[in-house]
Amino acid sequence: MSGFPRDRIAFQPIVDLTAWRVTGFEALARFADGAPPPEHLDRAEREGVREELELALIACGIREMELLPRAFSVTFNASGTTILRPELADLTRPITRGWGLEITEGATTADLEQVRARVSAIGGRLLVDDAGAACADETRIARLRPDVVKIDRALFWRIAEDADARRELGGLVGAARDAGARVLVEGVSSAEQVETARAFGADYGQGFHLGMPTFAEGVPAMLAELHRGIGVDAAGL
Repeated sequence: MSGFPRDRIAFQPIVDLTAWRVTGFEALARFADGAPPPEHLDRAEREGVREELELALIACGIREMELLPRAFSVTFNASGTTILRPELADLTRPITRGWGLEITEGATTADLEQVRARVSAIGGRLLVDDAGAACADETRIARLRPDVVKIDRALFWRIAEDADARRELGGLVGAARDAGARVLVEGVSSAEQVETARAFGADYGQGFHLGMPTFAEGVPAMLAELHRGIGVDAAGL
C-alpha cells in the first residue's frame, strides 16, 4: 500500500492540437520504490484496497496541483467503483479549477450510467481512458457519454501499418462523436504523429513529444522548454 508523502504525482501536458496550446494536465502516480503504477494497483486489487489507493492518489494529486497555474485543468485516473465512492465528492469539493476523472480501461462492476451521473453531480468532466484497450470500447463510450475519449497509444501507434487498427480507430472516433465527446490521442511521440492525429480529427494530444510527466515544481521550466522546442503555447509564457 502507498506511503505518502514519499510517493509523488507527476503532471503530463494535454495539448489542444488546433490552438497548439497546453490546456491541462493528467495527474500520474510516481511511487517511491520506482515500481510502475500498474504493479501497485494490481497488488492493491489483490489485497482488496484498490479503491483506497486510488482515492489516496487523487488526494495527493489535488494537494500537489496547487503549484500549477489556475488556468490549467487536471484529470485523475480512477476505476468505476472508486468514482462511485462517497468520499470522492468530499475530496473534489475544494477544487477551484477545471478537473476531470479518467475511468480506467479495465472491467468494472460499477453501473456506467451511475458513473456518468456521479461525475456530473460532483462537477467534473468524464474521460474514457485508453479507448481501444481492454474494455474501453464503443459500447462503453455509448453508455458513458463522456466529455473526452482518450485513444490508447498502442492502437494509435499501429494505425500506420495495420488496416484493422485504422478501422478500430475509426469506430472509436465515430462513437466519440456520436456521444458528443472530444477525442484525445495518447502516445504522441513525434511531429509526424501530431499530423497523423490531426488528420483523423483528434482535438487533443498527449505524449512525450508534447511534454514529459513532470513534478509540479518543475512544470514552468518544462513548459518553457516545450515552447522553445516546438512552439506550444501555455498560460504564463
